Amino acid sequence: MSDNFDPDKAQNKSCCIGSNGDSYVECTECGATAEIGTVIKAGDDVFVGTVNSDNAQAASELYEKILALAHDICSEVKAEYSDEDGGRIRKYKFIFTCTAEKMIFELRLRNLR
Repeated sequence: MSDNFDPDKAQNKSCCIGSNGDSYVECTECGATAEIGTVIKAGDDVFVGTVNSDNAQAASELYEKILALAHDICSEVKAEYSDEDGGRIRKYKFIFTCTAEKMIFELRLRNLR
């Protein structure tokens, strides 16, 4: 257990990871800690998504917004897609140059309208 672990804040006693001098992150809600490597995995740079819409044009337009967001974060992102159901479903895959770019994309994608 971490020296900073507060058992009164913990949701359960098994959620804390002990420290051996490595970098750990402490949860502000329950006080549990985790090695940063358990949060950010090296090589986790591929995002797979699907756009569903009533028509092919709307699906394409939404995909283009998502692609523009990916390019804003990483100009070198590699993009692949395939259409199904007459273009109303677009499945896509983005390959970022690093894990951090993918994480930033995922966070910003939540706010895309």
